[in-house]
Amino acid sequence: MIETFRVGGFAMRYGHFVPRLYNYCRSLGFERQHMLPSRAFCSDESQGYPVMLLAQHFGTFPFDHGRVGGKVAINRHGPYAHHGEDLVLIQASHVGYNPDDGRFGVYQRHRTDGCRFGDCCGKLCGVLRWYEDEYAHACRQVQCGRLDGEPVFQIDNQYLDDSRSEGVLLQLDRMVETPPQPLTVLSTSKVFRAGAAIRERLGDACFRETPAPIGTALSPDLFHFRRAPAEGPDGHDILEAALAPIMPTLVTSPHPALDAARYVTQAEFDRTYRSILREPAFATKNVLFVSGLNIDVSPREQFPFPFTKFVPWAAYARLRDGRSFLLEQEQLVETLRRMPGENPDCLSFDGTIAQMTTAPEIRIPIG
Repeated sequence: MIETFRVGGFAMRYGHFVPRLYNYCRSLGFERQHMLPSRAFCSDESQGYPVMLLAQHFGTFPFDHGRVGGKVAINRHGPYAHHGEDLVLIQASHVGYNPDDGRFGVYQRHRTDGCRFGDCCGKLCGVLRWYEDEYAHACRQVQCGRLDGEPVFQIDNQYLDDSRSEGVLLQLDRMVETPPQPLTVLSTSKVFRAGAAIRERLGDACFRETPAPIGTALSPDLFHFRRAPAEGPDGHDILEAALAPIMPTLVTSPHPALDAARYVTQAEFDRTYRSILREPAFATKNVLFVSGLNIDVSPREQFPFPFTKFVPWAAYARLRDGRSFLLEQEQLVETLRRMPGENPDCLSFDGTIAQMTTAPEIRIPIG
């Protein structure tokens, strides 16, 4: 599923995306004086620049639809609908990117001592950390070797205990001859004859006379995770619960943070789309829901804000004239790129702030 969300050729600067989005809304019949954008972004400061551009082009500060990690607070649909007539909801998970070394999941925090790089999205990376550590340990504790010339797996005893409450659980039937019968029992591990299918897949070179860790050959189809849902002040960690089914794929990915953000975006579009279909408060409104990925490119020293790029994933429109339609990734990108890149209604922050600063004061009568 994740690979269907393509990135490279579809990413666009936020300074190009937002005016095109505005002009697309106008082409659908949305009226400027009735348009109210809403953003479902993570709370990181790196998301501030996209919010500023939305305010500049739509002429009003966007409603807040977001929860940590880019989850959509669908219980806010009703209040949001009461604040405008032509509604534009933008959902985006986010991931940092360092162009100097090609790493995803990192972002330079210029306000820290030493301008250190940190996780981005911190929530997504924090959720991944435990699973990555468990996987790395299993890659070391499951070893490939030979016994009397036969390809074997030497497996630490903890990975043979199916009653464990958490950790990596191996798909033994895909690794060893069944039913699993140890060829020999060691102090902390057991040795099993490797199954024919995996011997063919890994090749003889993987099974050497001296046992060695299986490493990244421990592919997603050979294991799964078990973990009790984490509890916090707000109950179960909804982001971890959403990512749990695909954790084996994420921890074996070359870009775990990027793939986690892509998956959350895909899952959130599907979930939010269905909530919009059932939301009575939207019945008499124009609604455009756009979902994508924010890539936070750390700002260069002379720039105050990140070079954020938006990668569209999908869009859904439900209009008060009865029309409704979905735009898949290619359709959405092509539609946006056909729109004018200039917004004649773009707000001047300097002019607006100066106007408000010099306006007659309104006094509050309560002492």
